[in-house]
Amino acid sequence: MANQYPNALRKVTPWADTEIPSRNQLFAAIHCPFPLCINPHLEAAQQASLDWLQRFGLITSPKQHARVSKAHLSTLVAGFYPNAELSELELASDYVCWAFALDDIGDETNVGERPARLMELFEGFEQVLQGRAPSASGNPLDRGLYDVVQRVSNFTTAEQLAEFLEGNRTYFGGMLWEANNRAHSQVPDETAYLMFRPAAGAVPSFFSLIEPLERIVLTPRIRAHQGVQNLSRLAGGIICWINDLLSYEKERAHGDFHNLVMVYEHHQRLVPSVAARQAIGFVNSGIADFVAAAASLPSFGPAEDQELKRYLDALRAVIRVTLSWTYDSTRYHEAATDGRSVKPK
Repeated sequence: MANQYPNALRKVTPWADTEIPSRNQLFAAIHCPFPLCINPHLEAAQQASLDWLQRFGLITSPKQHARVSKAHLSTLVAGFYPNAELSELELASDYVCWAFALDDIGDETNVGERPARLMELFEGFEQVLQGRAPSASGNPLDRGLYDVVQRVSNFTTAEQLAEFLEGNRTYFGGMLWEANNRAHSQVPDETAYLMFRPAAGAVPSFFSLIEPLERIVLTPRIRAHQGVQNLSRLAGGIICWINDLLSYEKERAHGDFHNLVMVYEHHQRLVPSVAARQAIGFVNSGIADFVAAAASLPSFGPAEDQELKRYLDALRAVIRVTLSWTYDSTRYHEAATDGRSVKPK
C-alpha cells in the first residue's frame, strides 16, 4: 500500500447535483491529518494468514485465494497495530480475515437476509466463546474462531480476554440487526444507524486488542475517564463513516443500504450528491472533534500521560489506515461503478 497518493487524487473536484461523486472525489474530500503507520511485519503476516485460511478451510479455491490476496486485508490490522510483534500481528491478521469471511456471508449471500439462519451460526460461535472446542470436522468458521480465541488468551489478561469475547458478541448482534433490516427491506434511521453501525463493523472486538497487542497499559482511572471513552467511541465511528463513503459506489450498485450516504438519501430525501456532501461534512467534523478533544484531555502524571499518548496515537493510526486501506482495497472498488456515469434516483 502506498504511503502517499498522487496530488491529483488529493485535489477536491466538486461534483454537480446531477452527479454521483466518484471514489476519488470522496477520498480527496476527507481531511485526515494523521500519519500512516504500518507494521513492518505486514508481508509475513499476510502470507501466514493466507496459509491459515487454507488450513481451516476458509478458502478452498485458487479464485478465493487470489481474491483475498488482492484485498490486502492484513494491511488494515498492520495499521491498527503498527507496533505489534510478528506473532501478535499474525493473530490480528488471521482474525480480520476470519471476520471478513463472516462479513461476506452476511453481505453477499442470502444468509444475510435470514436472521434465523444467522442465529444458528452465532449459536455455534457462542459455544466457542464459552470455551467449547468444535470438532475437527466442524464448521470452518467455528474452528477458525476457536483458534483465534485460544491465541488471544495468550496475549491478554482475563479482563482483556473478556472484553474481546464481549466485543465479538456485540459484533454478532450488529450483524443480526443488519439481517433484520434486510429481511424487512427497512433502511435504518440515522439515530439507529449511528448507534449500531460500529457494532456491525466489529469495532468493539478490534479496539479491545489495541492495548494488549500494542502493549499499552492504561490505568483504571484513564480507562474510566469520560473523555478517553468518548475519543475511543468517536474513532470507532469515524472509521465506519470513512468506510461508508469509500464503499458507497459498490454498495449502491449492489443495493446494500447499510451506508451512511444512503441513510441520508432515504430519510432526508436527499439526492446522492447532496447526501455525500453531508456525509463528508460529518466525517470531517468528527475528525476535527477528535483532534480538539484529544488536545483538551487533562494530565494524569508523566507515566500515565505517556501510555495515554500511545493509546491516542493508536486511535489516530486506526483512522488513518482505514482511509488508505479502504481506498486501496479491491474489496471496495473491484465491482464499483463509475460514479459519474450513474444517474441519481
